[in-house]
Amino acid sequence: MDKTSILIDKPWALIDEELEMQKLIFKKNKELILSKNGKVQVGKWDYFPEAKSLLIDRNSDKILCNEAFIDKGVMILKLDGTENRFFTLANENIVPDLDAYRYLKELRSQKLKIKEAELIDGRIIEIQRENEYSEPELGNPVTVEAETIEDGKYQLTKKENYYEIRKGRIFKILTEKKYTNSDGKEIYIQQQDNWKIKNGDYVYILGNPVETSIINFSNSKNLVVREGKVVRLERKNPFTRWLSKFWKQTWGYYYE
Repeated sequence: MDKTSILIDKPWALIDEELEMQKLIFKKNKELILSKNGKVQVGKWDYFPEAKSLLIDRNSDKILCNEAFIDKGVMILKLDGTENRFFTLANENIVPDLDAYRYLKELRSQKLKIKEAELIDGRIIEIQRENEYSEPELGNPVTVEAETIEDGKYQLTKKENYYEIRKGRIFKILTEKKYTNSDGKEIYIQQQDNWKIKNGDYVYILGNPVETSIINFSNSKNLVVREGKVVRLERKNPFTRWLSKFWKQTWGYYYE
């Protein structure tokens, strides 16, 4: 990509160290028009593609800036020889409000096909999808403000929905369902399948995770739980329980 074609004859603006706006126009003849508070200076510029560096002669001094990011809307330059001194310039024709942060965030969202979701704690998670039309799915990378999110289970503002994140990716997508057993006890299960209880679903009673136990789930079934997770639903009748295990061993799923 010809970087100079992005630079030339565009109204680049930046907020300087005095919190005032400067406008820079890079001319094709290597002149540099600098404007601040209506006062104009004419300097010079040159671009060195082999070093990805921009030399700016401001008359009062000369500075060498290394290319950190160049796009038609925003340009980020790092002062050569420094670790963290950056200049952020916005093209007024593309970013009229000069909000480079917003522009870059939208650019990143488009490139990574990001879908945002709000957590119950107010944070926004960013889910990177295969394409812009797909729903979040297992394995999608997840970040918060472009930073990797810690492993854990996160509740969305739609309170019955959760994402479990491991190593920065969606490990489980969960929907919380309420069940009431024959004793009138309310059992909450965070399910991977919206329509069916599966091994590995999370079980809660009175807001607390259920430890290892066998729970009366219905007139005909018990819920077997180990360390807060579903192991299986099993029949109370010994024969149908045996039949269910036989079915599992033979065809790979429990007889319901």
